[in-house]
Amino acid sequence: MSQVAMTRRQLMVAAGWLGFANIIGRTRCGVCDDSKISATKPADAIARLKEGNQRFADGKPKHRHASREWRESLVSGQDPFAVLLGCADSRVPIELIFDQGFGDLFVIRNAGNVIMEDVMGSIEYAALHLKTKLVVIMGHEGCGAVSAALKSREERANEPPELQQVLKLIDPAIAHLDPGGKSVLKQAVAANVRWSVNSSVRLRNQRNHPQARDITFVGAVYELKTGRVRFHGEAKPK
Repeated sequence: MSQVAMTRRQLMVAAGWLGFANIIGRTRCGVCDDSKISATKPADAIARLKEGNQRFADGKPKHRHASREWRESLVSGQDPFAVLLGCADSRVPIELIFDQGFGDLFVIRNAGNVIMEDVMGSIEYAALHLKTKLVVIMGHEGCGAVSAALKSREERANEPPELQQVLKLIDPAIAHLDPGGKSVLKQAVAANVRWSVNSSVRLRNQRNHPQARDITFVGAVYELKTGRVRFHGEAKPK
C-alpha cells in the first residue's frame, strides 16, 4: 500500500515538473508572453514599440524572440508588425532600442534615414507582401549625416560624390534653418524626420496599388543618452 502511494506521489511530482518545464520552454520561445501574430493596427504597433522602448530605456529588456525555437519557427515566413527606417549609425541598433527580436521588425537603414526609391520599394514590399501597415521613420540625436548637411558648400565639396548625393536629399529639410543657430543640429534632425515622412506620404499617394496607399507613417527621434524614443505626429493613409 505504501509503495502504491509513493508511486502516485512520484507521478504527481513528475507531472508537476513536466508542466513547469513546458511553461519554461514556452517562455523561452516567446509564445507565453507574445504570439507570432503581427499587430495589424498601427495604434497597436506603436503601443508595442513604446512598451519595448520603455523596457530598453529602463534597463529591463526581455530579449524576446531570440531563442533557437523562435528562429526555427520563422523559417517558413515572416510577419513583422512594423517597418522601421533608421540611420545606419552604429549607436542606433533598432531591434535593441525597441526590445524586439527575430521576425518582429522590418528594418531599413541608411545614413541620415533618407527616402530614396529603393527605400520606398522596400517599404512597399513590406506593405504589399507582408501586410505591414505601420512605418516609423526614426532619426537620432547627433546624426553625422545631418551634421554634414549643415556644413557649407565649400566644406562639403571634399566629400565623395555618393555621400554628397545623400546630403542633397537632406538639404530641403533643413533649408529654413540657420546653420549657426542655437541647437541647430537638434532642430535639423527633427526637420529631416518630418521631411522623410512627408516625402514618403507624397510617394505613397502617387501609387495606384491600394495596399501601398494603406500605410501609416510616423516620425520619431532617438535620444542617445537616455535611450528613449520621442514619437512625432502620424501621417495617416488617405
